Amino acid sequence: MSTAALIEQAKAGDADAIAQLLTQAFAKQGITVTAERQSYRLVLHLVGKPLPDQSRVVATIRRGIQRLQIDTIGVVQIHCTLTDQPGIGWQDTIALLGTESDEPPVTAADSPPQPSAAKPSRHSPAAATAIPATFVDEAFATLGITSDATAQEVDEAYFHRRAELLSQGDRGTIAQLKTAHALLKRHLQPSPTAASEEAASESTAVDLGAFVQLLRSHGLDGTARVKDDRLQIQLKPAAAKNPNRAAASVYTLLAQQDLKALGLTQITQVEVYGLVSAQKVGWKRQVPLPPPASKDDTDVLSFNNRHVSAIVFPTLMLLGIFMNALPLVNAMLFGVKIWFHEFGHAIIAWLAGRRAIPLPIGWTNVDLERSLFVYFGILILLGLLFWVGRREGKRWPMVLAVVLAVIQFWFTWLLPAYRFETLLSFGGIGGELYLCTLLMVSFFFPLPEYFRWDFYRYPVVVGAAFTFWGQFGLWQQINRGQASIPWGSLWGGESSGDMNNLSAAGWSDQQIINTYSTLSHLCLWVLLGVYLYFAVRQNRHAIFALTQRWLAQR
Repeated sequence: MSTAALIEQAKAGDADAIAQLLTQAFAKQGITVTAERQSYRLVLHLVGKPLPDQSRVVATIRRGIQRLQIDTIGVVQIHCTLTDQPGIGWQDTIALLGTESDEPPVTAADSPPQPSAAKPSRHSPAAATAIPATFVDEAFATLGITSDATAQEVDEAYFHRRAELLSQGDRGTIAQLKTAHALLKRHLQPSPTAASEEAASESTAVDLGAFVQLLRSHGLDGTARVKDDRLQIQLKPAAAKNPNRAAASVYTLLAQQDLKALGLTQITQVEVYGLVSAQKVGWKRQVPLPPPASKDDTDVLSFNNRHVSAIVFPTLMLLGIFMNALPLVNAMLFGVKIWFHEFGHAIIAWLAGRRAIPLPIGWTNVDLERSLFVYFGILILLGLLFWVGRREGKRWPMVLAVVLAVIQFWFTWLLPAYRFETLLSFGGIGGELYLCTLLMVSFFFPLPEYFRWDFYRYPVVVGAAFTFWGQFGLWQQINRGQASIPWGSLWGGESSGDMNNLSAAGWSDQQIINTYSTLSHLCLWVLLGVYLYFAVRQNRHAIFALTQRWLAQR
C-alpha cells in the first residue's frame, strides 16, 4: 500500500495504518509498532532492541499523531518492551484531547514523522492569567459536567460529546465545545512550559570528557564521540592488542556506571574500534548496552523475576527435602501427601469419565461406570481454561487444556476397563510423582488471573516438593534394597492396597520397582530441564556480564 493511502487511512483513525507509518519512522532504530483502538484511545505496542529512549520516542509519536489531525483519537497509550524480554520496558501516555498541533497537516508528499526536538509551548507562564469564574462555570456547563470534575473526566466528557456531535453532523457546536475544553484544561492543569523546562533541567549533557577519563583509569586509553544514537570509542594501539578483552572491558565498565549521570541514556549502540596505528583501524566490535534495571526483579509475584527463577525455586526444592528429613514435620504434614495421593487416583478417574470423590482420610470413592456428565463436565472446564488462556494471552493453560482433552478422550473411550483399573491403582503413588512435578513445573508459567497463581504458586510448590521428594527418596531406597514396597493401605490392611492390586494385575515386584523408579527419575529430569531453561533464559544478561568480566580480567 502506498504512503498516500496509508496517510488517508491513518487520518480516519485506522490503527493498522498508524502502526505502519510509525514503523517506517522508527525503521532505523529497529522498532516494530502494532496498534489497537479502544474507543477514543489508541494503544501502541513498540518492540525493539535495544530499548529506545523514552523521551525521544514519545516526542516522535506525539508529533506524528498531531500532524495527522485525527479527530477520533484523544489518548495515546505507549507500551515499549525489549524484543526478547517483554518484562523490560517502559510505558507512557499522551493526552491529545483539546490539543492543537504546532505542525502543518501531513500530506501524501510528507515523509513519516521523524524524531526531532519538541517545540516550546505557545503558552508561557507570563502569558497565563487567571480565568474568570464565570467563564469556568460556563465551560463546565457546556461539557455537561460538575465543577468538581477532574482533568481526566473533562477529557472523557469532551470526547464523548464531540463524538455525538460528529455523528449528528452538528459541526457548528464543536468549536464552542473545543473552546470550553481548552479553557478547562488551562484551568485544571499547570503551564506546559513549566513541565517542559523541568524535564529539560533534569536531562544531563553528554560528558565525554569524564567518560574518556573513566576509560583511561581502566587502562583503555582512547577517544570517544557520539554520532546519532551511537557511542563510538577508538582505542589506541596499546589498549587494542586483544579485541575480545578490550570489548569485554568496555562492557564491564558501562555495566558499572550510571549512564544517566554521564548523559548517555540516549545511546542505543556502542561501537569499539581498535587502532593499529594513528590513522588505521585494525578491528571493530559492537558492544551491547547493559539492560536497564527491571521492576520485575523487585516483584516476587512476577513470573519474569530472574532471582525467583534462579534462586527461589531451588530454595523451595531444598525446603521440601529438608521437611522430609525432619520426622516431626513429616508426621505433622503427612496429610498433604495423602491429599496428593488421593487426587492422583481421582484425576485418573475424572479423565476416564468416572465419578470420583477424593477424601483426606486415605480413601477415594470411584464409580467404575462411565458417566457422560463427568466427561462433558470436565471437557467444558478444559474448554473454559483454553478460552481464558487465549483471552489473557497465556499459552500454558491453553497447552494444558489441549493435552488433557486428548488424554481424556483416550482414557474415556479407548482405554479398556481392566487397564483403567490398573491405571487407577497406579495413579495414587504415581500422582505423588507426576502430579507434583506438573505443579512444580507450573511455577514458571502464569495461569489465568482468577487463580492468583502468582501468589499461590509458592505454598503449592512447597507442598508438591515435600510430597515429591518423599516418594522419590522412598523409591530410590526400595531400588537399592534398603526399603520394601509399601504393600497394603490405611483401611484395608496388608492384603489390600494399590501395590497389591498391581501385583494381582500381573505386575512382578521388580516391575513395580522399576516403573516407579523410572517415573521418579523422569520427573526429576523434567524439573531440572525446565528450571535450567528459565534460569538461563531470564539471567542471560547476568551470565553474559559474568563472562565479559572474566574476559576483561584475563
